[in-house]
Amino acid sequence: MMGKYVNHLLCYGKGADIVYQQNAEHLRLDSASPDTVLPESSILLTGGFTTILTDSPYPVSPTLQLNGDLAAFNENEMAAIGRAELIRANSQSYRSYILEPDLRVAVLSTDSVALNAFIERYGSILHLEPLLIKEYAPGITTAQELDIRYSNGRYNCSFMVKQPVDHDACTYCGKCGPACPENCLSEHLFLDFAQCTLCKACEKACPEQAIDLHAVEKHDLVVPALLLLSGTEINFSSRINKEKIFSEKNLEHLFDTIYAAQVDEVITWNQDICQYSGRLGIGCDVCVSACEHQALTRDHNGITIHHTHCTECGDCLAGCPTGALQYTRFTDVEFIEYFSNITLQPGTTIVIGCEHDLHKFWWKNTNRSFANTLFLEYPVTSALSSMHLFFLFALGAARICILQHQEDIPALLQQQTNLVHSVLSALFGEEERIHILQPESLAKALSRPLQKKSLYPLYHDFSFTNRREKIAHILSFLCRQSKKKQVRLTGAPVAQFGNIHFDTDKCTLCNACVGECRISALTADNNNFAIVPMPQPLTICT
Repeated sequence: MMGKYVNHLLCYGKGADIVYQQNAEHLRLDSASPDTVLPESSILLTGGFTTILTDSPYPVSPTLQLNGDLAAFNENEMAAIGRAELIRANSQSYRSYILEPDLRVAVLSTDSVALNAFIERYGSILHLEPLLIKEYAPGITTAQELDIRYSNGRYNCSFMVKQPVDHDACTYCGKCGPACPENCLSEHLFLDFAQCTLCKACEKACPEQAIDLHAVEKHDLVVPALLLLSGTEINFSSRINKEKIFSEKNLEHLFDTIYAAQVDEVITWNQDICQYSGRLGIGCDVCVSACEHQALTRDHNGITIHHTHCTECGDCLAGCPTGALQYTRFTDVEFIEYFSNITLQPGTTIVIGCEHDLHKFWWKNTNRSFANTLFLEYPVTSALSSMHLFFLFALGAARICILQHQEDIPALLQQQTNLVHSVLSALFGEEERIHILQPESLAKALSRPLQKKSLYPLYHDFSFTNRREKIAHILSFLCRQSKKKQVRLTGAPVAQFGNIHFDTDKCTLCNACVGECRISALTADNNNFAIVPMPQPLTICT
């Protein structure tokens, strides 16, 4: 690398031509943008890292920076990578907004004095919903038959409230006050049931029949957090998420959870190719099972995404067999299109990593060059599916290195790579071509001689319908290249593939199964009056 920061740019050349340029300039960290002699209006894309170029007026591409500094591409190849990156940047579209902090907290107590003191202290800071579960006090609701459930990140509190005075019927004539022998009905129409003997003298004195000592109303309260004051104990169901149930002793943790947050709705769901049937309540639920953050739920409409819970871990995306769930930062369609804009040389090693990991690798290796290597920034590598990996090998990749900065490899990413390993080993007798490793280990891995060869001829089909159909097409291509007449795969890696057998004696040819299958894995053969399963797109969704 040169003594100055190398600025890799995609910009307008002569006329409408888009060209790649490289400039060695000073990087001004105070303005978070590189110096350049080019006018800003001519620049379309710059290499770099968003954590450094925080105020760049044009898209920033870690991919362009790493390939320009560490790979061995010529000017035309860098221009192709830059154009692919520009198309990718311009294709991104998702809803983004700031979620204001939710200050509502249900405060539960058995002591009205302590509850009033808490309200006095924190009522101007938090939006408190005070509830007494014992005692009665003016201005505070006493909750009876309290039932607390948890759903979609909220606590649903259902309870009964005694409502002895009908305020719509009451004329405030004052006859009930003197009639009460226990003096438990105040001038504010608050009835202290702790003192009331239910003698019903107030009911008899009321000319409007506005008092009913046994009247109750059901109330429902939905809040993001609960706070139990000292001495308050509630037996919560074991199924309730207790993450946002606080006490006075850990009040600081409550305040830690209250903040404004940016929400990017980058996960989308396509009902048309999802193999879960909300109507029947059955089918594929790999995504829901994979999500540990309650960001995905099933209902009668299908799969619902709760974007405020999503951490972009990628597990649901890797596991989705049809691609019904998509990552809008780099969709399946955009991934296929990306490689239609660049020529992948046979035998190339592809390094896929998030910006954080690629930046760390770049920082430690700016004085080195890695031939036959393509670096690709992918926001969440644990979201990669077998379709992505099969596609890259079919294009000519000889090895794929996936960067993961966490020690434990995500289970679904490991499952996807195991599937690819199994297929390639069975078809070509190859050892492992995919390596999941940390950034610190990448340089050593790239320095090892690469004995593996890519496939000939190479795959050149950049069409896309859905993930399952694309995998089927690529597998068909790979089978032709292996020239093996038959390959049998068994075990966990290929458990997502299979076949369906029909009991022809019981089948009435109603076509209900054909209509329910979203990816045409079942078809009706009208000539032979039969249901025909198509094993390639089949997902074993049951």
